[in-house]
Amino acid sequence: MTATGVDLSRAGRVFATVLAGVLIALSVWETADVWQEFASRNGLGQDWAFYVSLGRRWLDSGVLYGDRQLTGTYHVLVNVDNLYPPPSILVFAAFAVVPTPLSALVWWGMPLGLLVKALVKFRSSPWTWPLMAACVFWPRSLGSLVAGNSDLLSAGFVAGGLIWGWPGVLGVFKPSFGPFALTGIRRRSWWVGLGLVALVSLPFLLGGAWSQYLIAVSHWDLPWDRSILNVPLLLIPVLAWLGRRSGPVSSAPVPGGAS
Repeated sequence: MTATGVDLSRAGRVFATVLAGVLIALSVWETADVWQEFASRNGLGQDWAFYVSLGRRWLDSGVLYGDRQLTGTYHVLVNVDNLYPPPSILVFAAFAVVPTPLSALVWWGMPLGLLVKALVKFRSSPWTWPLMAACVFWPRSLGSLVAGNSDLLSAGFVAGGLIWGWPGVLGVFKPSFGPFALTGIRRRSWWVGLGLVALVSLPFLLGGAWSQYLIAVSHWDLPWDRSILNVPLLLIPVLAWLGRRSGPVSSAPVPGGAS
């Protein structure tokens, strides 16, 4: 207790809890609005549907990048142009070959499940709660959730990397979040995962797909910092890890008890 009779650590915990709760409540309210906005233009899950379409196109025709992406400078069209490196098509194809309900369930459920697992595992200190809640409330985060953007997978890979190491390597499938792919680099499993990613990438290199990707990248008109506003979603597991606590949460000392 302090001289004023107030336990500052307990007060701080209460403040963090209330602030985080308010932000989460606002997130739920805002998500309803975002949902209605996307629904009004048939945009629910639109990004997920686009990735699935890329996977189906590749399985049917072997096409990774459209002609307009390989013939000169072009204006990138959202959910029309493939902006991902060649091995990413394997992820999209996997979601294309399973039934739609299962595909959608895994697309949303896997990364969200990994985020929840990270939160439970790290049992972060109260100071991180409002920050993580703010990352959830961030408009781009809510938009990614409703549209099924690949940012969700990236956040899941970061969470998995912090837990096990190797899933962090999968972050390379979205180069604009490249630094986050280093999550878990201190673990041996990360290096094993890197070797497997390199092995999977080799056939695409021999087949010329990487050359096409480099041409597409060099011709598009996207700014280098295009994904910076989407970073908060990936910061959720990072904040959980930074505020991690080891061992059981200690209870408040009992007055007059043994020290």
